Amino acid sequence: MNTIKHTNPNGKTVQVNVGENVTIGWNVTIGEYANIADGSHVGSCSTICPNATIRKNANIGENVTIGEYVLIYENVTIGRNATIDKNAIIGKNVTIGKNVTIGENVIIRENSYIGEYVLICENANIGRNVTIGEHATIGKNAIIGKNSYIVRDAIVGQDATIADGSTVGSK
Repeated sequence: MNTIKHTNPNGKTVQVNVGENVTIGWNVTIGEYANIADGSHVGSCSTICPNATIRKNANIGENVTIGEYVLIYENVTIGRNATIDKNAIIGKNVTIGKNVTIGENVIIRENSYIGEYVLICENANIGRNVTIGEHATIGKNAIIGKNSYIVRDAIVGQDATIADGSTVGSK
């Protein structure tokens, strides 16, 4: 990991850590003490907030915002125009579609797939091997058990608990 010091637009010298073979698009903002590990890519016009960590071989799309203290594990793909709010944890081998919003303190376990235009509200916990279809909404404090499938356009309400291996349909 290479430590890079640069001066931000406010005139403050900040330090970021960037691994080997990292590619960063144009007009990207990287906050102080952010870490981007080997082989990762950050698309143009994206923002990596302070203290965020992106592990090896992550692919961050264009115009993505990664909030403060977010932890993104290995081999994660995040589509363009996605927003991941502060303190979220994204497990390894997760795919997140374009235009997805993930709230504060959300945990998404490994090997899960999040379709396009999905909203996951704060404090939700998504188990491993979960698939969430396009346009679905996961409410605040919801828990989705491992190996579950949330179909397109489904709404999982606030404080809901979905058992392991469940399928949740839309209206």
